[in-house]
Amino acid sequence: MPDMPSETNARPRPWIPAGGVRAALVGGNTVGAAVRESRPRADGYRHIDTPALIAKLRELHVNTYLFGVWDSPTDWADLCEEFLPAAAEAGIDVWPYLVPPSETDENGRASRPYLTDYLAWARAVAEASVRYPNLTAWAIDDFEFEVNARLFTPEYMTRMREIQREINPDLGFYTCVYYEVALDDAFLDKYTPFIDGVIYPFLDGPNKNTLDAGSVRRSLEAIRAKTEPRGLDLVLLVYAGRFLAATLGPTESYVRQAVDAGLRCTADGLISGVIAYGTQLDDAPTIASDNKAMYGNGRLSLSLPSETQRIPAGTWAQAGQVIHPDPASPRYELSFWHFDEFAPSTPGPGEVVKELLVDGEVVWTCDIHDEPWPLWIQGRSLQGPVDLTPWLTGKERATLTIRLRVVDETTGNRVDVGFDHLESIGFTLADPGFEEPAGWELTDSGGAAKAHIDIFVPDRPRRIRLAVADCFARSAETDGL
Repeated sequence: MPDMPSETNARPRPWIPAGGVRAALVGGNTVGAAVRESRPRADGYRHIDTPALIAKLRELHVNTYLFGVWDSPTDWADLCEEFLPAAAEAGIDVWPYLVPPSETDENGRASRPYLTDYLAWARAVAEASVRYPNLTAWAIDDFEFEVNARLFTPEYMTRMREIQREINPDLGFYTCVYYEVALDDAFLDKYTPFIDGVIYPFLDGPNKNTLDAGSVRRSLEAIRAKTEPRGLDLVLLVYAGRFLAATLGPTESYVRQAVDAGLRCTADGLISGVIAYGTQLDDAPTIASDNKAMYGNGRLSLSLPSETQRIPAGTWAQAGQVIHPDPASPRYELSFWHFDEFAPSTPGPGEVVKELLVDGEVVWTCDIHDEPWPLWIQGRSLQGPVDLTPWLTGKERATLTIRLRVVDETTGNRVDVGFDHLESIGFTLADPGFEEPAGWELTDSGGAAKAHIDIFVPDRPRRIRLAVADCFARSAETDGL
């Protein structure tokens, strides 16, 4: 067994810029985050458009760029021959970002030319860092999956470390770890001797969403309690582009809140910086299929995440508002349309229900297992509108609530329940089409279930990019850089 000195990571970090890392990263299956030339070169490939990418990064106010080596066989050559010298001139540090075996396809996307020979990569990256001092660190994506762990043994990692440090002892090395793994003592103890830090992709702690940025500091504090005693650095990654397993993609307000929180944590010394992952740079519009409304651009989304070990009974998310029944109305009725979307499968019978409540009393319920069609339907398939006369007669005001509730523990299924096109008789609703977020009060039980007014915006990528640029610009100004 190789030596694993406990002080391996108690060393200076010259690869962290003054004021902390402000970075962007193109990643797997992100949209429009790479800037490539419009036409292929003589080799038949569309190469990175270095001048255009540098211009975009300047607009974003980054001081570091994580250069993904994955999408094209020309990426490594583009990095070494064109991008690194241009980035140096622009004052931008560069971290090459490689993929592990689990993300390597010998006939498709892969980190080329060395594929999964990470000893060769350690040598190549370290040698490039000597030629180009603005190559200050590098990273490999998810170590945590079993197929990767079989390669990244302590013996293999020891050799990687030796190769790298023989060439450039000041070169940093990171891996990407999600929340549960970042808190796993066994994982951290295994890899601490060989890495300088971890990149943590924020997904609302264990809740696996890109909707709620309120737990950024709390999540970082929990991870820092594990990494700091081990001498490991911590860098936050914020999804500014889609996370494939998320129910809904990030909005500009979410990205702004998450990046701002990360930059405040950086200023406080809790972490070493923020990476805006998947920030779309090509000015393309929002993907059309992101509009999941029945009509218009908005709908209510009540969701549960995937990739969670369990969601306990009693978890809920809801939208509600106060209504004022018309005393002159002979009856009261609510018509609403809803649809269910699942991945990879429908929750089991009796696990998750949709409910309509009046003053806290359930007046309509539907087991989402029983109607698994990704179609808009009115009430239940044979029901139509709901008669609320028994619950509203004689009332001057009432609270109307639409709720998603976990009745029995459920695991592993992503659920997105949509509501739209509400029509009422005998009372008036504020924002019955969910086109404005102000008409409804959104609440949840504090766990994995989330309520969200999902409004399609045609230029959301541009809005997100501008939000990231504004956050980074204000941080740079504060740092005097």
